[in-house]
Amino acid sequence: MSLRDDLLDAAIERFAEHGPGTSFDVIAADVGVTKGALYHHFDSKNGLVEEVYKEAIRRHAKRVTEASGGGDGRTRLLALVDASARLYGSRTPFYRLLTTLHLEAGTSRRHLEDIARRVQRRQRQYMVELVRLGQRDGSIRPELDAEAVGLTVNAALEGFLVQQLEPQSAQRRWVAKFRTLLEDLL
Repeated sequence: MSLRDDLLDAAIERFAEHGPGTSFDVIAADVGVTKGALYHHFDSKNGLVEEVYKEAIRRHAKRVTEASGGGDGRTRLLALVDASARLYGSRTPFYRLLTTLHLEAGTSRRHLEDIARRVQRRQRQYMVELVRLGQRDGSIRPELDAEAVGLTVNAALEGFLVQQLEPQSAQRRWVAKFRTLLEDLL
């Protein structure tokens, strides 16, 4: 692992615990380097926040694609919903950070907006492809509009992401209701 990776891991941990306003000094001290090392690798605080956001997205994407990597299209789509809802509802500092940065991409950290837009496009495409895969393998009804189903799943998952403030029992109930609806639809 490189120094850059160590700095990124430290920044993710600190941002998850204390928010993206954490100072460069604290992050550098966690790794045992000077603040200059952070500037060398990330140029600015915005540059570091951007890289943390990208890495958080990569880590989440890896988790859900691994969870939805096996079986027919229907099984994979439902596994994606289950894994995403479980991770979003975990209330871990990592997922609170991901939510914070995702929401800030559209408000106070506009330099993250293009990243969020690209991620959303890839997520929607992945979900649509899972529906199409299910239609090809016979596990999802062929007459369904694959794009409409994929967009609906994506919208529901985005809703689950931002509902972390709600009680976990309510979150679980909503996920179960959505999953039942999706199973009936497919």
